[in-house]
Amino acid sequence: MKRLALGLLLLLGVAWCVLSVVVEREGQYVFETLGVGTSHARALILYHPSRDAGFSDDLSLAFAQGLQAQGVAVDRATLTSDTPADPQGYSLVAVVTNTYYWTPDLPTLHYLERAHLTQVRVVGLIGGAGSTGRAQRVLETALRQAGATAPQTRPFWLWRPNDEARPHASNRDVALDLAKQFGLESAKALLPGDASQP
Repeated sequence: MKRLALGLLLLLGVAWCVLSVVVEREGQYVFETLGVGTSHARALILYHPSRDAGFSDDLSLAFAQGLQAQGVAVDRATLTSDTPADPQGYSLVAVVTNTYYWTPDLPTLHYLERAHLTQVRVVGLIGGAGSTGRAQRVLETALRQAGATAPQTRPFWLWRPNDEARPHASNRDVALDLAKQFGLESAKALLPGDASQP
């Protein structure tokens, strides 16, 4: 019986390690223009694709919709070793990360170690099951070390309620709606005449 239990634990440990390698593995670099804006502002959304639930992908697109609704042109790129460390020509850079083991995913952290995000507004979106507090703190620190001044970050959850006022709505749907709202707010901060513009 002990051997069976030990064998099961070993099998679970190996499966956990394999899953970790798969979800945290860097993908290929993909750059795409999501839309041409009507304002002077241009945004770049950087994200590590989710290999399990597609959550970071959807968050990045919802955030982009909010930006585009305000006339901001949006580009989106994956976080890899080929992602430019010093993105030029953008009014806003958004970093969208997954949470694994209470920390942002490795491609995000590796990118931020070499990134130069000065002279641009920076925001962060953290996707996770529900325990993202530590990941949010780690992301904020990494963004500051990359040169971001007072980066705004927001968590979005799959399992934990994102909005207590909408208890019967799908957590994922509410998260995507809130990410879109965050995009709208971020875009408004870029528009001429806004006091919060950098």
